[in-house]
Amino acid sequence: MKKLSILLFAAVLTMFSACTDEFEKINDNPNRVEDLDAGFQFGKVQLLYAGNGHEEWRGNLIMTGPIAGVTQCGYTTGQGFGLSDGFSEAKWSVLFTNTIKDGRDMQRKLMEKDENGSNDVKLAQSDIMLELSFQRLTDLYGDIPYSEAGLGFNELLFYPAYNSQEDVYKGMVAKLRAARDILLSSENAPFGSKYDLVYGHLSIDEQREAWARLANSLLLRIGMRASTADAAWAQGVVEEAAANAAGYITEVDIKTSAALLKHSTVGGAWGIHENGAGSAINGKAGGFAYAFLGEEYLRMAQQNKDPRLFYTACQIISQGGEFRAWTGQTYFNPFEEAARPGEAWKPVVFNPERGGAESAAAVRGLMKVEGVEVNADWFVNAARLGVNDTVRNDKKEVLYIYKYDADYAQYRTLCAVNPETVGSRTAPTVIFSGDETYFILAEAAAKGWSVPGDATTNLTKAVELNMSKYPALYKESASPATYMEMYKETTGDASTYEDMAAAYIANLGAATAETIHLERWKSLFLNGYEAFALWNRSLVSVTPVGIPYSKDIDLPAYTWENIKDAQPGVEQTPDAFFSTPFHNGGITGGVRPRRLDYPDRERMNNTAHINAAMERQAAFGNDGDNFVSTKMWISK
Repeated sequence: MKKLSILLFAAVLTMFSACTDEFEKINDNPNRVEDLDAGFQFGKVQLLYAGNGHEEWRGNLIMTGPIAGVTQCGYTTGQGFGLSDGFSEAKWSVLFTNTIKDGRDMQRKLMEKDENGSNDVKLAQSDIMLELSFQRLTDLYGDIPYSEAGLGFNELLFYPAYNSQEDVYKGMVAKLRAARDILLSSENAPFGSKYDLVYGHLSIDEQREAWARLANSLLLRIGMRASTADAAWAQGVVEEAAANAAGYITEVDIKTSAALLKHSTVGGAWGIHENGAGSAINGKAGGFAYAFLGEEYLRMAQQNKDPRLFYTACQIISQGGEFRAWTGQTYFNPFEEAARPGEAWKPVVFNPERGGAESAAAVRGLMKVEGVEVNADWFVNAARLGVNDTVRNDKKEVLYIYKYDADYAQYRTLCAVNPETVGSRTAPTVIFSGDETYFILAEAAAKGWSVPGDATTNLTKAVELNMSKYPALYKESASPATYMEMYKETTGDASTYEDMAAAYIANLGAATAETIHLERWKSLFLNGYEAFALWNRSLVSVTPVGIPYSKDIDLPAYTWENIKDAQPGVEQTPDAFFSTPFHNGGITGGVRPRRLDYPDRERMNNTAHINAAMERQAAFGNDGDNFVSTKMWISK
């Protein structure tokens, strides 16, 4: 990776140092770097697709994860149905300005040196990476530049036309089928281990097969995602892919067929080698990311004793500028559910952040004690542990004194994304793995489409694979095993992760469309992009279209004497309830956004094309008060 960065820098440096009076004669477009190996660009495109801390914090953790409901964030723009160009434009910028631009330039070089089709496999691989980027963009923004995208660098086409989402989807299918078929029939060399960060560890033949399998698996994803918009066309895409000789991804391990991108801390937090979401969650991309479990994700995991909770969740401790999974609790039962608004407070270790928008009490309010609002802390402050804190009123009179220790902090700290497992700086980016395949096949079978297996068998396989993904991919941290042992000591339950997974799967119930959507939604934890796209086209009921409560919520009030010795998991009868503002409805009138907004600079610089695209999409309907609540072609 260091070598890649150094060579890229050297190539750019060479480009500028080679400017002479004869440059225009040598190169008719001075933007081009003629001697940069396309392979380096292929590796770069893969890393840029995964994203760095800047855009993953914004696009994933602040916007799409909370809108989809799988995660929440202390930056409430997404879950508050709000607008922020700085948050919404991040993924657009990196994918159009870098990924697609580099991809198109890489393809130009490959085609210029394509003697007798010798680069057909590499071109097919690059097409797959580009279609992955286009799929992410259209699922976030709707209509996008597609046929003319990325041509400004070499062809000086700076203001591309917008293609309809339907045309983008159908164009992606055509490109992926062509790439797949080339990979199955050609014997030419792929990019290989020097440049391919996804499948470069395989043999030459295995690389071609793996990329063909990935293309075919993406056809399953794209086909099913279009099933609400054009059911007949979608059925044809899914059935063709399910029967194709390329096969599809059936495993979750990087050593087999799963498409995973491994990450490293080489290059630092602002490089492109780290897991971008992990970089932000660990506070390496500009501060603490305030990433927490979605309220309903957490509650459903608690209600069903979902063992994935040992990997996804923790309370974070801040110490010396580091944010780590806290394991200092004296009582640990992650399956005890916190009170909802209007209910009495009870001490539990995993309190959810609510998807509120107006005040601290809206997102993390627990109660009032002696008339003073008590909010759950974002994280445990190591510097405060063991210190006595004094609570005073407006007149500076002492109301009560408490010790900020584990017994206090563990019941008043929010349930966060674990920064050492799924939220690690080196956690792999899952491009496509076998659990997604079987969720799609389960839904297809439930619709009566012709695919292998029945709905129940495929759903069971999907959940089994997703359960196995956590210990297989996130094994660098001891925190899950520590939490399992703490749970055993607290409750006496000696069940293993595998025991809990088996019990969970045994209780799945009928493989209805809603069950399949719900289980797939759970499987997409920390992948806000895919969770948002799933919700948008299915409206899985766990994430309501509108705000989940009224504009106000009720929380309990206590005297300190009545709760200072509260026992874990026991409801504390309140002296009264008080009302506090919850959600202001955002800029949509209380309707969950169906898309991210187009960047401001795109509205200013590509006005005619973007206005035409917005007018075209208005035909899909809008239940809210802003363009971001306008439905997409894929929307239900």
